[in-house]
Amino acid sequence: MKYINWKKLGPYLIMMAAILWALDGILRRSLFSLPPIIIVFYEHLIGLLIISPFLLKNIKKLSFSKKEWGALLLVSLLSGVLGTLWFTTALVKVNFISFSVVFLLQKLQPLFAMFFAVVFLKEKISKRYIGWAILALGAAYFVTFKNGLINFDTGDQTLVAALFALGAAFAWGSSTAFSRFALLRKSNTIVTGMRFFLTSILALAFVFILGQQASLGAPDASQWGRFVIIAFSTGMVALWIYYRGLKNTQVKVATILELTFPFLAVIIDIFLYKNVLAPSQYIAAVILLFAMYKVSRLNTAFDKIYNTKVIGGAGRGKRLGFPTLNFIIPNNFEHSYGVYSGLVILNGNKHQAVFHYGAIPTFKDKRKSLEAYIISGEHLENIPDKLSFRFVSKLRDVERFSAKDKLVDSIENDIKQAKKILDK
Repeated sequence: MKYINWKKLGPYLIMMAAILWALDGILRRSLFSLPPIIIVFYEHLIGLLIISPFLLKNIKKLSFSKKEWGALLLVSLLSGVLGTLWFTTALVKVNFISFSVVFLLQKLQPLFAMFFAVVFLKEKISKRYIGWAILALGAAYFVTFKNGLINFDTGDQTLVAALFALGAAFAWGSSTAFSRFALLRKSNTIVTGMRFFLTSILALAFVFILGQQASLGAPDASQWGRFVIIAFSTGMVALWIYYRGLKNTQVKVATILELTFPFLAVIIDIFLYKNVLAPSQYIAAVILLFAMYKVSRLNTAFDKIYNTKVIGGAGRGKRLGFPTLNFIIPNNFEHSYGVYSGLVILNGNKHQAVFHYGAIPTFKDKRKSLEAYIISGEHLENIPDKLSFRFVSKLRDVERFSAKDKLVDSIENDIKQAKKILDK
């Protein structure tokens, strides 16, 4: 079987998921008679039932660190429950008026995603990225709002609606970063399954908190069928595809590629609802596609070969039994802090390696550093001052270990994972 390069497919999978989400409104039309929390509960419960066999198949892998549990809980609470409820509440406050301040503020979701990508995941934001991201966000605005006009005349509840819309943008944007964190060590199947499991529990709790338990028996036969269709398309399956892409796509890139959603909404308006679009929307759609393409190209950090110099280190790796080479961090280094599999290139030959980039909290060293353990071990003699290297995949985030043996166990596991990836 031919090996699939998921790193290169990542951005396209993000866009595929966004295409499915653009169809979500069509599928949900028959569900609008139900309370939002009931919809959230049943779509996650049915999705959970479908993915449960795959989750149980990987039951031995269902062990999570405290940070991973925290990330999964935040994603389930914010994106799974609160984001949907807050956005729906915002729409209710403005009587479901389209092109209102609610939709404007929802467009701020990428900004929250970028913020958490930088602060939480330590992703690097380059000037080139900022330029294309601004262009994409601007184009998305003109795609959504005909002639750039927003309806602010939505009643005395507009301010309240704006706050709920802003909360929804925060919930969905931050969840992108938290999801990416959970995906560093776990498969997209496990993260999707756990997301649906935790959200089902939280949503059921909210059903009772909001006093909607009487509506649990409200769905009719056609609505039950619609829940199943959603699960196999725009719901659980779309999220599974999205997480598969997000696993190999930086958050800053993924959040811009999600703007495929408004682009597809324009296409749907033309062909399904026969709406006449303004020339500005057509122009903005073309610009949006081009900007998204340029942003997607920025996800190629893993394809870059960096040149660097070898420098002296503290010798901690050698004392642990894993001697490392310490490097000067190259200019325009685009990776976030973490442990990576990769290749060190010596005299034209590629050698498998595990890299550590960032601070070293186990030894209370806050300085940013870059070092590599060459897996074969035999090539540490006569290392030239200058060499090249390339990252292949991120294995995990930087962690603090309470004991030496736990650190050693983690390094051994990193090496095992790296070999599995690099041998392909």
